Amino acid sequence: MQLINISLSGIVRVKRKFVLALFLLFIIVLPVITGFSPGKRKPYKNYVLLVSLDAFRWDYPDLYNTPNLDILGNDGVRAERMISSFPTNTFPNHYSIATGLYPDHHGLISNSFPAPDLGLFYRIGDREAVENPDFYGGEPMWVTAEKQGVKAASFFWVGSEAPVGGMHPTYWKKYDESVGYGERIDTIVKWLGYPEQNRPELLTLYLDEPDATSHDFGPVSAETGEVVMRLDSLIGALRNKLSSLPYGDRINLIVISDHGMASVSPEKYINLKSLVPDRMIASISGGNPVYLINPAEGKADSLLLLINRASGVRAWRKSELPSKWHYGTHPRIPEIVVVADSSWSIGTRPSAFSNKGAHGYDNYNPDLFSIFYAAGPSFKKNYSFSELKNTDVYNLVCRILNIKPAANDGNRKNIRKLLR
Repeated sequence: MQLINISLSGIVRVKRKFVLALFLLFIIVLPVITGFSPGKRKPYKNYVLLVSLDAFRWDYPDLYNTPNLDILGNDGVRAERMISSFPTNTFPNHYSIATGLYPDHHGLISNSFPAPDLGLFYRIGDREAVENPDFYGGEPMWVTAEKQGVKAASFFWVGSEAPVGGMHPTYWKKYDESVGYGERIDTIVKWLGYPEQNRPELLTLYLDEPDATSHDFGPVSAETGEVVMRLDSLIGALRNKLSSLPYGDRINLIVISDHGMASVSPEKYINLKSLVPDRMIASISGGNPVYLINPAEGKADSLLLLINRASGVRAWRKSELPSKWHYGTHPRIPEIVVVADSSWSIGTRPSAFSNKGAHGYDNYNPDLFSIFYAAGPSFKKNYSFSELKNTDVYNLVCRILNIKPAANDGNRKNIRKLLR
């Protein structure tokens, strides 16, 4: 009986050693099989190319012929709509996409605005302001990438021309609208063709249409349709060039827009100066359809009353803005925010604008919804979903590149459904 007990205990010890050996082997082999090791980047590289088509409205693929975007959606994922941030203007939204922060949190509160914290004024056409990192809060995705050893490149993107956090992307360009779209695409492909040690894994590309055309002719027009179809063909050409690269199957292409576009009419125009006398205004900045006003001392209540008596426009104290806008806490936002109703225009001159399209309105106005298409090794195939917020794009890019995101306003739960 004694011998049997010894034998059984020996068997148990052998089994324990065998299980321990299997466990250790599993720990060693698992990273090799899956390509994942906790705290380390994958041994193979995933690339992300983020392309923005300025003011490409969510329903343009339904209004116009866009076969290449349709194929992109079938090959990957497509949102019915992407929700822009308020105000639905180019600079605030491109930087929200880059940082995952609302404009109220990253500080680029409009296309033009006074910054009393800096004693400066920001204008999108002012090179000194555009290149001044003090205007840009948060951490854009290319800085997040570069900090973690991932090379980034930008052929135009809001914020990429300023050394935010003391850093530029490894490769970047000063904005020059005269550079043709073909040259922009060819440069992106050239960067992706660099030797691996010099090759960027994160790239951004900005195309400034159909914004200008839809401003001039309206979102629903033959002219806008023509530009939309041209952009669609460029997306097709870009995908062909990417597929010709030896590692083209590792490139994740994401095509988005910053905001949509609403139709406006000269019959629906309001001159703010006709509603409020100059003596009530200490300063005013912005442009249709959002103006930012510092009232003269003691005139805030009167100013609000006069503006809100008019049809087609609404004024709020910054502390009372709709909560869905996530806007009104940044010190650069003055006391009064004025926003035109949908299809209305506001300004500070007697005559109406000649434009037939405008943006900047409530970001939950369907005319201001934008697009989101993506395909590549990280995405599901032929998957459609209803909605994504543009503050979620930052986390999505970080997840694909396996880098740690900085603090942001996105919700990581929103991107899980898109990924394999």
